[in-house]
Amino acid sequence: MNLSPRWSNKGLQLAALSLVILCACKKDKSAPLPFKSPEAYLAQNVMPTAFTADWEKVAAISYLLYVATDSNFNHPLTGYNPLVVKTDSARLTGLTSKTDYYYKVMAVGVQGDTTLPSNIIYSPTPDPNDDRFVYIGSQDTYMYCFYAGTGARVWRYKTTDVTGDIESSATISSDGILYFGGTNQRLYALDPISGNKRWEFRTGGPIIASPTVGPNAIYISTWSTGTLYGVNKNGSQKWSVVPSPNKYLYSSPTYSNGVVYIGSQDGNIYAYNSETGAKVWSASAGDTIISSPAVSNGIVYVGSFDRYLYAFDAATGGLKWRSATSDSIGSSPTISNGVVYVGSYDGYLYAFDAVTGARKWKSPTTGRIGSSPTVGNGTVYVGSFDKKLYAFDAATGASIWSTATGGRVYSSPSVSNGTVYVGSYDKNLYAMNAATGAIKWTAATGDSIRMSSPTVLTFPGKVVLPSISGDAQ
Repeated sequence: MNLSPRWSNKGLQLAALSLVILCACKKDKSAPLPFKSPEAYLAQNVMPTAFTADWEKVAAISYLLYVATDSNFNHPLTGYNPLVVKTDSARLTGLTSKTDYYYKVMAVGVQGDTTLPSNIIYSPTPDPNDDRFVYIGSQDTYMYCFYAGTGARVWRYKTTDVTGDIESSATISSDGILYFGGTNQRLYALDPISGNKRWEFRTGGPIIASPTVGPNAIYISTWSTGTLYGVNKNGSQKWSVVPSPNKYLYSSPTYSNGVVYIGSQDGNIYAYNSETGAKVWSASAGDTIISSPAVSNGIVYVGSFDRYLYAFDAATGGLKWRSATSDSIGSSPTISNGVVYVGSYDGYLYAFDAVTGARKWKSPTTGRIGSSPTVGNGTVYVGSFDKKLYAFDAATGASIWSTATGGRVYSSPSVSNGTVYVGSYDKNLYAMNAATGAIKWTAATGDSIRMSSPTVLTFPGKVVLPSISGDAQ
């Protein structure tokens, strides 16, 4: 068959080439996009009725955000099936507290094509009375803030670009400032929500103690220089004293009724006027004190390396009683319902009558106790060098449960809203069910959590402080 000039061989070749070009111009919907599906991250700034959905930024012109109250997305949230978002996060408001929410995202390309959905994130909204944030320091030089409900990290603040670590526990004042010290010789004041620094105060020595806050000042001690400081709330020095030259201060100061109390390596406990720094009294406790004083009903309680727990009159320093354990006491005492609880290096947790010093009971762990006990809902919690956190009946000392961590527990527990929090040498902060000891979550830091203990901030704004832990805490 003869072909007309229109359909010559050359013409057929050009037509075929045009067809190829035309086909190439049509988008193959099955071909992969030049960017990947975004990874969805844990929700940020979680509140009882709001949270921020967060995800990875990829080379997209927009994202499709899907939100539902079930993981199959059969019950989508109105307006989020999907919501078109131009950035890599979205704030969800007007949610219902104590409700399960799930979200996922898809990225949208220039041609309107979409990636596969991201992973699904579970983000329940909390009870408005629940815990909000947990703060703890690590030997990696960071102070951390984690969500209390999930353990997700909110922020971390690096104290210095030189060697130093955080043994101090955080304290949050009634006016909403978070304070802690570092071994880099600085006392820090941060915003507890954002983690932004308000100011820092330079001391003359490393800080391993935890600060205490009075009406007009913050009080902190330094370790090797043995200095106790009163610091104004604008970060300027109010006063400083050296209780005993050439003797270390491991103990954290305690404020009560216009007086600051602190123990010293010289074996004495000291009391100072909180406004002037003038010494009110001092009293001997027989040997080195690394335990931090606890004050209740006009009595100051403190442990000593001479193996005794001491009780002094808070106004005069007069000895009221002392009660023996079988080894040195580095733990700091906790008082609850007329009973003083304290741990000993002999591995036992002790309970003494707060007025008479008579021993009520002692209960064993399998390692020395440097952690300080915390009491909540009739249960006393304490950590041990045997890598466990223990729960005992506060009235009888009967064992309720013990839960293992991956490292020794020198940190002191904090208990709030049915959860007990504690740090471990294994570099993790633990959240455990206060009734059963079951681990709810763990949150990793970059190094060991040694003496720093968790401080909790609840949604209503209540601050739950740890019992000041042993060996400077």
